[in-house]
Parts: sequence; C-alpha cells; structure tokens
Amino acid sequence: MKKQMLKDTAVLFLITLVVGFCLAGVYHVTKAPIAAAEAEEKLQAYRDVFSEADDFVPAELPEGDGMVSEVMTALDADGSELGHVFLTTSPNGYGGDVALTVGVTNEGEITAVTVLNMSETAGLGANITKPDFLNQFAGMNVPQVVFTKEGKQAPEEIDAVSGATISTRAVTEAVNAALTCAGQMREGVAP
Repeated sequence: MKKQMLKDTAVLFLITLVVGFCLAGVYHVTKAPIAAAEAEEKLQAYRDVFSEADDFVPAELPEGDGMVSEVMTALDADGSELGHVFLTTSPNGYGGDVALTVGVTNEGEITAVTVLNMSETAGLGANITKPDFLNQFAGMNVPQVVFTKEGKQAPEEIDAVSGATISTRAVTEAVNAALTCAGQMREGVAP
C-alpha cells in the first residue's frame, strides 16, 4: 500500500512537471505576438484620439492622482508638437476600472476620447462606449468636465448616460485627470 502511494505520487509529480514545461513553452511562444498586438492596439487608440498626428513619442508624466498612467506627445509630419494623448483609468466604474485614451491639443482642447477597457453593465454602463456619448467631449476647451442629468447647459457640461451615473462619473473623472495633467504640462510643472 505504501509502495502504491509512492508510485502514484511520483506519477502525479511527473505529469505536473510535464504540463508545467508545456505551459512555459506556450507562454514563451505567445509572449512576443501578444505584446506586439497590445502595442498595435495602443497605437491605434492614439490615432483614434489624435488623427492629425503622424507620430507619437513618450512624454514625461507629471505627478498627479495616479489615474494617468502614460502620456504620449502627438507630432505632425514635421515633428512639431500638436498636443498629447493620455492613457487614464478611473477605478470607480460600476464594474471596476474604466480605461480611456484622451487627446488634448497644446491649446487645451479635447480632440477625442475613446474607451480602451471597461466592465460596465451591458445595455446601461456599457453605453459609455457609444459615439453619442464620447463625441460630446470633442472640441471642449475647459479646465474640468462635469456631467448633468438635466441636459447640457454650460460649455463644461456633458449629458450623462441614462441609467449609468456611476459609469458616467468614472469617464468624467478619467477625462478630468487627463485635463489636469495636460494643464500641468502646458504650465511647465516639473514631474
């Protein structure tokens, strides 16, 4: 009986070892293509919010509230700076993190906003990905954006997604983090 238990333990150990090596091999083979796909997805997101730019180069991130994780400088064909693209995430969505890309010109105007990642409720909070909602941000040149449920009446206001106040608040927080960061960069605030 003891001999059988040792034999079974050895067999299970060998199976686990072989499966572990197989998984490591699969990870090694797929690591580079996954990283390349993620990099291409980010570049497309940059282009979506700053279509006038020909190139994007990393910029130094000013200190902030931690919502902005990456800043890219948008350059035209001559290498002149047009503005910045911000990768920003609000942890306060109804379903968790809401990650956005936000384009902001050197003059402080929002070029566009796109949702990179979110886990909001289908049919409600997920409506933050719809063009009707996101297009409200384009062209705004305000220090901060606020949302309203009563209909937009001021330049800094956007209409909330009906039935999705928490999701709307998360997007607004993330956009405002990008606007704050853009303002710091325009003022030359040291990182």
